[in-house]
Amino acid sequence: MKLLALMNSMIIFSGHVLSDTGCRPIKYELTERPMRAKLILKIGADKENEDFYKPRSFAIDRAGRIFILDSGNSRIQCFSKEGAFRFSFGKPGQGPGELSKTASNIKILSDGNIYVIDNGQRRINVYTLEGKFLFFGKTSVYYDDIVLIDNAYYLSSILLDENYKPIDVSRTLGKVDGSFGIFVEPAVGLVKEIDKLPIPGWDRFLSGSGFTNLIVGKNNEIIFSQNNPYRLIKYDRDGRTLKDVSGDAGFDTFFQVNFTVKKNEVSVLNPKVARILDMSVRGDDFLVVPFLDPEREYFYVDIYNLDLNLVSRHKMPNSLVNDKKHEYLGQIFIDDEDNFYGLVSSQDNPPQLVKYKLFFH
Repeated sequence: MKLLALMNSMIIFSGHVLSDTGCRPIKYELTERPMRAKLILKIGADKENEDFYKPRSFAIDRAGRIFILDSGNSRIQCFSKEGAFRFSFGKPGQGPGELSKTASNIKILSDGNIYVIDNGQRRINVYTLEGKFLFFGKTSVYYDDIVLIDNAYYLSSILLDENYKPIDVSRTLGKVDGSFGIFVEPAVGLVKEIDKLPIPGWDRFLSGSGFTNLIVGKNNEIIFSQNNPYRLIKYDRDGRTLKDVSGDAGFDTFFQVNFTVKKNEVSVLNPKVARILDMSVRGDDFLVVPFLDPEREYFYVDIYNLDLNLVSRHKMPNSLVNDKKHEYLGQIFIDDEDNFYGLVSSQDNPPQLVKYKLFFH
């Protein structure tokens, strides 16, 4: 059953259902609904054009074409929605349209162009949907994500500093015109712990991790999230906070981290943690928030309306990746047809983009 049909059968407001009189809310306890997934496509093998090396990100255009940012090979591979290779663009280097081996995110924005965040080059490259290079913007910050609203770019990042504002505004894709947003500490007390480290110049940017995410709502609101903790914040385009929601996953979603210092080098050690995956807004005006539990045993999908009221939660055993085989789920996307796309890396197999059909019950 498609999500829209499920949503239309429910009237839920921030965890409460209105009583018959409309005057007094009745406590609503969220019920986890089952879902299942059927594999329908894999892209990624040892053969030519699918021999990905450290792919970091992908994007889907309106025709269903799949653009995979094959970062380790400094290129972008385009495939049809059926998985047939179409064309490639980008190459290693520092010239116009060229990419480093650490380019981290590819997005198709509201102007219909492809944007590639390349923090290694300190720039963002812009291409047409056919791979023609258009221009680039220089950056001074390691960015995770980008959206475009009325000719203004909004870019997100995180610096582990209590005074940091995680969203920059730029009208020229280069110069920062302003910043806003609430700093959300990934782990309780993390900044104070870092302040105690004996290396004051240690880089506090969580760079290259895709740690922060941005989504544009139907009225051009900006919805911000991080991988940890589970928290959604909605802003208007001027940076005013409209709503701030802490998601109740039923388990700790903060980042669990430990630092070790040896020979003036900082190592970051962390056990398994819950992970909030990439949000998406469906054409039926619902926000999809997928996440994994700390043991990666279960895959969840929370559905919100665009006022950030939780509507439903869906759960299934995590058959998407096998933790025992050291498989790792990177960026994901859930489209309007309940198709799940995800990047899977593995210790034993070539990296792949997988596509599943999700069935919600």
